[in-house]
Amino acid sequence: MLLMTAAVGGGKVLAQKYKGDIWCFGDSVGIDWSSPTSPTFFMTANKGRSGTATLSDSTNALKFYAAYNKSINQIRYVFYNKYHKMMSNGDTIFGDDGYHSIITIPNSQNDSLLYVFTIGIVGIVPYGLHYSIINYKANNDSGIVIQKNIQLRYEPAFDGLTAVRHGNGRDWWLIFKKWDNVSFTPSNSFYIYKIDQSGIVLDSVQNIGPFHTTGGGAALFNSTGNLFYFIDWRGAIFKYDFDRCNGLFSNPLIIEPERLQGPYPYYFSCALSSDETKLYVTSYAHANPGSLDTLYQYDLTAANIGSTRTPVYTLPNSSIGMGMLKLAPDNKIYLAGMDENFWYPYPDTAYTQYNTHLSVINQPDSLGLACDFQPFSFYLGGARTYFGLPNNPDYELGAWVGSPCDTLSVGVDDFQPPQQVFFQAWYNSEWNMIHVNASKLKGRTGSLRLFDIEGRLVYEKKMEVIAGGYVTGEIPMNAVANGVYFVNLITDSESVSSKTIKF
Repeated sequence: MLLMTAAVGGGKVLAQKYKGDIWCFGDSVGIDWSSPTSPTFFMTANKGRSGTATLSDSTNALKFYAAYNKSINQIRYVFYNKYHKMMSNGDTIFGDDGYHSIITIPNSQNDSLLYVFTIGIVGIVPYGLHYSIINYKANNDSGIVIQKNIQLRYEPAFDGLTAVRHGNGRDWWLIFKKWDNVSFTPSNSFYIYKIDQSGIVLDSVQNIGPFHTTGGGAALFNSTGNLFYFIDWRGAIFKYDFDRCNGLFSNPLIIEPERLQGPYPYYFSCALSSDETKLYVTSYAHANPGSLDTLYQYDLTAANIGSTRTPVYTLPNSSIGMGMLKLAPDNKIYLAGMDENFWYPYPDTAYTQYNTHLSVINQPDSLGLACDFQPFSFYLGGARTYFGLPNNPDYELGAWVGSPCDTLSVGVDDFQPPQQVFFQAWYNSEWNMIHVNASKLKGRTGSLRLFDIEGRLVYEKKMEVIAGGYVTGEIPMNAVANGVYFVNLITDSESVSSKTIKF
């Protein structure tokens, strides 16, 4: 196992419970599902077309949400607090304008802290997997991003970032998949991260099952976390068993193989019915000239699941697009769509039947057209939708009762996480700057310095050490030549250093 970063926080864990039953997405959409049969609406700071992340507590009080907000920042995610204001240090968060490219995981050691994971898919941001750390209770509950853009992986990511709670009911598994955006080399690798008291650990890299070649699609766990579904743009639909104790996949099943040549169906999103006997998949087919987007249903109880593919609904014209599917607390499945007559961002005057409503599968457990799909029937209270919905894991999934890991071998209160300093400094050629992150530092004030290979000081600025020993910052590299540099962070109690290269 490879330890990627030390744990953050410490001390006694409070019994904070989280939920994902508040949805913030699209252009200002907020839905509160506290009463599933009569949800309420509110306006948010969202202005994005892609997937989002939203977190609420056990009382359904909003704590945090994140969106790819073009109106504030052209190519980055933005983190918002419960007051619908950008958190301190909450801009310029790396991540692509994808649909399953951001996810939030609570920190089991400190109920004020959240990990937010983002991925880079197509290269307008650094490729790979990054994470940031939020203290959402700081600043009188306004929140602060205490570390950001810490890189874990460097490969282009498949747009299917997902997570499931560990069988012990406390820790988490994060699933990352890569893709080859140059030669399209097939891959069947899963990068499986364990998020526990030690921090974020690359627990295993598992090569299993059929191969995929594209970066678009989705991944989905079922309600008990023991089944995993994978779809992609080139027509793949795969199913796996998953062991929540050891974090390993098994028994891969090909429902539909990835197609060797076009036209491809561009499978975009998927959702399970509440009884988990039906799988629904959206096809963004009008990427093929003359084709229209279609919603399909699959009967998971059949011996040959692929043969049961049933078109539930096809959009009437190519100026409307099907996006993400999501099962809601009322056990209905909701579909986000985009009015492509206006594209993104919508003009302030563009309010239509298509962008002010979600579509609904009212009876998703029922077979075929009995599922009662109603297009553009769920009014959003004056806000507008694009393709995206929240990409939230199941925060309420508990321990796997009766499994080898249904009791924790180490009590949370008794665990003492390692206290070594974490320090990362890396050069970003796109922004021409060095990103610096540190945690577990001693002291209250510090100085960030840059030295060249001959030991000459070329940059220095004062830094504040945030409670918990956190420092995050950037060093501009516009005025210095390519070469090897040493980054030094010194506080009133200690000093840490790292080497980096400008190229």
